[in-house]
Amino acid sequence: MPGAPYEVAQTPPAHVRITMAATDLLDAPADWSWEQLRDYVMRAVAERHGPQPRHESAKVNSIFKSFASRWARQAGPIARFAFEQQDGFWRSAPVDIRRFTKGNDDYFARPIAERLGA
Repeated sequence: MPGAPYEVAQTPPAHVRITMAATDLLDAPADWSWEQLRDYVMRAVAERHGPQPRHESAKVNSIFKSFASRWARQAGPIARFAFEQQDGFWRSAPVDIRRFTKGNDDYFARPIAERLGA
């Protein structure tokens, strides 16, 4: 019928399957393992910024193991702040896994930890 409203379904094609782990939901952010931190960040990046280029899993794992080791109980709260308080943007730039590398600590993690009162 001309002029009648219609809806367009926003579903992915049948051959596309998006699977994101959610193990981080089981514990408080301060208690997250590096795997839970990784799962949360990867899911939050995809939710806010869309699908991302695939990274080598060993590299991704290394980034989050290192971040969790450097920031200990602050790692999860830093990530949650970046995505839930800042909506996935830090200083006008999207937050992605590179923000969790050691080279970004002074620019990203340390200022957030200070805001959180750590």
